[in-house]
Amino acid sequence: MDIQRSCLIFPFSRTNANAISALLAAIDIHDKLTDLKVFLPSLKNNAADISDKITQFDNIILAFSVYSTQLDLIKNKISEYREIIDGKNLIVIAGGPHPQGSPRSMLMNGPDVVCTGEGEIVITQLIELVIKCYNSKIRCDFSTIKGVAYLENGRMIKTGKSDFVDLNKFPPFSIKHSLYRPIEITRGCAWNCRFCQTRKKKVKHRSIEMILEYVKKTVDHFSERRPDIRFISPNALSYGSSDGRDIDLKIVENLLYKIRQIIGEDGKIYFGSFPSEIRPETVTEESVNLLKKYTNVSKLIIGGQSGSNKVREIAERGHSKEETERAAKLLLNAGFKVDVDIIFGLPGEDDEDINLTIEHIEVLTNMGATIHSHTFMPLVGTPFANKEPGSVSKQYVKLISNLQQEQKLSGSHSRQAIDAKIMAERRKKENMYI
Repeated sequence: MDIQRSCLIFPFSRTNANAISALLAAIDIHDKLTDLKVFLPSLKNNAADISDKITQFDNIILAFSVYSTQLDLIKNKISEYREIIDGKNLIVIAGGPHPQGSPRSMLMNGPDVVCTGEGEIVITQLIELVIKCYNSKIRCDFSTIKGVAYLENGRMIKTGKSDFVDLNKFPPFSIKHSLYRPIEITRGCAWNCRFCQTRKKKVKHRSIEMILEYVKKTVDHFSERRPDIRFISPNALSYGSSDGRDIDLKIVENLLYKIRQIIGEDGKIYFGSFPSEIRPETVTEESVNLLKKYTNVSKLIIGGQSGSNKVREIAERGHSKEETERAAKLLLNAGFKVDVDIIFGLPGEDDEDINLTIEHIEVLTNMGATIHSHTFMPLVGTPFANKEPGSVSKQYVKLISNLQQEQKLSGSHSRQAIDAKIMAERRKKENMYI
């Protein structure tokens, strides 16, 4: 397959770095795409900045990884790139949480085709198809690829589920592009939180052997210093669990022990801290001792979300506020700092629930935890997608101000409150055209 006249442009940002690195890793190992020229301009930069670099290419694939909060930015970027690439063959691909949650919404904002599932297989199939069509000067028939959606005469066509992605068949990050990122050890979540885009998805784990292989590659790359080893997981302590809920600490310990053998005492292991977190139910004396023994974590993130068990039940969170407080106390007593996620304005929250959440926050902060604050956003593809956007009620404002002064609260609740309103307004406008 002749790919010399084709290139891939994948605008890059810190927010999307992990996803882009994993997708590029899949391209790197594809036997027909290893020579594909890839450009990674900053998503913040003007599209015209790359125009001089792509003059030699006749066929261009433009790809984006898209969170719902980025939709307007990506829409504008697609328009910018279409303008500077005028006169060349161009296909625009979009994947990520927003296209997966609402492919129609994504397609209404500029791409030619979107990935509706896991991207490692789909993106390579799409790129291979597009280059073949370019070379043969024929129209791309996206219906031949599973796991995509596209518009045909204004009607959205979905091609069904993509092939199962075995994490052990794909690198966790792109070595070719020096994008050494946290290692995804678990994908999918067994829990059913109605506000979350990763809810109730099949849980699969990357094998210990493959994780260790890429720990070694990371260590080798940063030969002059011991690198930090970080992980991506919706629930770190459930690594290796057959159902994604129960914990098997023998498996977790085996993983952490072997990583420590590779990186030595000077290396640092961050497990259960960003970009992973731990659920309160998995915090036990045994798991806490394990974290103390093998990791360098000083601060752990617990998903708490609300102080009202009624609101938690509506959201199908799966645990009580008492479990959050118990877990925080165990971790604090062991010497860890603890961040607890709290979401303001979840569906069903009334004045009584707000007061219960305030009491919950006060209990947590009095014992030494800090609060990581959020505002509910109606994310596409979730059961709460059509709920009203969350807001920070007056009852919360004084508490937030006091906690911020005491450095007991941080988070993006103000920005998210604005984003939530934008999402809701966009949803109403898009529904007018469906």
